[in-house]
Amino acid sequence: MSEYVDWSDVAPKPSGNGGNLDFLRLKSGNTYKIRPLHKPVHFYKYFHRGEDGKLRTALTGDPTDCPVAAEHPGLRKPANRYAIFVIDRNDGNKIKVMEAPVSVFKHFRDRFEATGQKPGGNKDGGDWQIKITGSGLKTEYSATYLKDTPLTQEELEAFSAVMDGDRERLGKIYRIDSPEEIEKKLFGPFEDDDAQSSPTNEISSSEPAAASTGSGEESNDFNW
Repeated sequence: MSEYVDWSDVAPKPSGNGGNLDFLRLKSGNTYKIRPLHKPVHFYKYFHRGEDGKLRTALTGDPTDCPVAAEHPGLRKPANRYAIFVIDRNDGNKIKVMEAPVSVFKHFRDRFEATGQKPGGNKDGGDWQIKITGSGLKTEYSATYLKDTPLTQEELEAFSAVMDGDRERLGKIYRIDSPEEIEKKLFGPFEDDDAQSSPTNEISSSEPAAASTGSGEESNDFNW
């Protein structure tokens, strides 16, 4: 049985832009200036173009032991991907989710290993330039460190609003699909509504190049 609700609870407005996340889609021929936030989440992502010509995607946690791949020998090996919250310096400093291949994130790791500074840290992180060239299997990504940019109080508060009190929000956005879900997303009937709303169908580049915070009070003192 449906329940009555108070008028104040009808069509609640999201806090910050937390209820309506933006995705930074990296496209070949473009150069981006971003500032990583917090830590990335890791997953493997299937890209499959069906007989209808539509690109389907699904996430798996273990590509070496996926029953769907065993059932479909022609399925392309899933791409090794990461996603992270970033500040998009080219778009009014909006906070977005950026998904990219290992070739981008390995530069973040290399800097951390060389300096001990956390790329997404609120105190010791900084801005990066990411450039994409080529297309398809020949897509190339370059990442160049620009400068240290400790987060301002305004940026910390904006990020807290995006997280909306959920420290695991990014991991939930990129939730690993079950084998049944992978089968349905890649080979089942194409459902436009699901494809548009599913986070796993957010594509940050046309095709892969090869082949998951707390409250404002916490983030002021915690160097991620």
